Amino acid sequence: MSAKKKNKHRQHQSQHENTTEKLTQQLNTDDDSQVSSDSESILAEYERKALEAEQRMAERLRLAEQERTEKELKASTPLNRQPSEQQDKEQEKTPAKEPEAPVPDEPDVKQFIPHSNAHQQDRESFTEGFNAALSEDYSELDTEAPEPAAENEAETETEAEPERPNKFYLIFAVFVIIMSVIGIISTVNFTANTISDIANRTDLKNELALFLYPVVCVDPPDCDSADELPSTIIVESAIWRIILTGDNTNYEKLYNTYMYVPAIDVEYSVRSIFGNSVKIEHQTVGTMDITFTYVEDMNSYLVPINPHYTAYSPRVTDVSNVGELYTVTVEYIPPSALAVEGIEFEVGAQKTMVYTLSKSKSSTTLHSIKNITRLDSSYAY
Repeated sequence: MSAKKKNKHRQHQSQHENTTEKLTQQLNTDDDSQVSSDSESILAEYERKALEAEQRMAERLRLAEQERTEKELKASTPLNRQPSEQQDKEQEKTPAKEPEAPVPDEPDVKQFIPHSNAHQQDRESFTEGFNAALSEDYSELDTEAPEPAAENEAETETEAEPERPNKFYLIFAVFVIIMSVIGIISTVNFTANTISDIANRTDLKNELALFLYPVVCVDPPDCDSADELPSTIIVESAIWRIILTGDNTNYEKLYNTYMYVPAIDVEYSVRSIFGNSVKIEHQTVGTMDITFTYVEDMNSYLVPINPHYTAYSPRVTDVSNVGELYTVTVEYIPPSALAVEGIEFEVGAQKTMVYTLSKSKSSTTLHSIKNITRLDSSYAY
């Protein structure tokens, strides 16, 4: 059957070649006025011929398939094997006649003489397209469909591509790990310091040291009540409080070295430290090194703006309380005579005092002072 199909295909191709030659001759003999109309009619005519040729080829294939099916059915039956073989021999001796296709009437065409290159190019393109349409290989109808090689190649290329690690993600991961470790260490240190501050009451000690700083500067004597303190100690402590913790921008200045502090501000400072029970007598107070002069005409104190040093500074070592009554242990630290950057000196406390005071949310008041300094035998006198 394959040899017969090949012979038929060759005959079909020869018919196509003859038809193409006829078409070329007819196009060459056509007139200028009938180029477009005759070309369209010829194209329609030969498209019809091509369609008829395809129908004939499909009919032949169908008949051949039907004959092959009938032979297989007859061969599968033992009783009809011999007659089927005889029929096959008879069919081989008498080949089947192929149905002849009706030959269409060829239109009368005149000789075509091209007068321009455009007409020649149109004719050549039309002839090439028609030849390509007629030169289709109908034997490919029996072949199996090709495998999708493009998809397989794409999958192979995708699988063959190596996975490239992204360096950015690696660097980012290392950065996150480092920052996490730093964060953990900082959190641990912060937690440890917070717990230590709570245990040692560091914030409270600093607050009380700032409150007692003006009193420690004056170095007051022991007393069981603030009322027993001399008036000079009370006024001098109040002025030191203004110098250390007050705002002096609104005070009148003298030579940019001294300032005039109104007596009313001094009185307010006294009440903030010792309460309302102590008596206030305005007078000149201080020492030979630092003197606060009381000016009666101005009812003010002439005070240095920036004193160079104080007698002592406080260091709170212990705080205990029963309700609002606090007992504070304070070490008196003398000023350092030598101060060099980068060099630290260990300065011991000159003496230790215990202050008793009451503290509420709105105010703090000093009540008593007691010296608890312990001197060795070498310092006894």
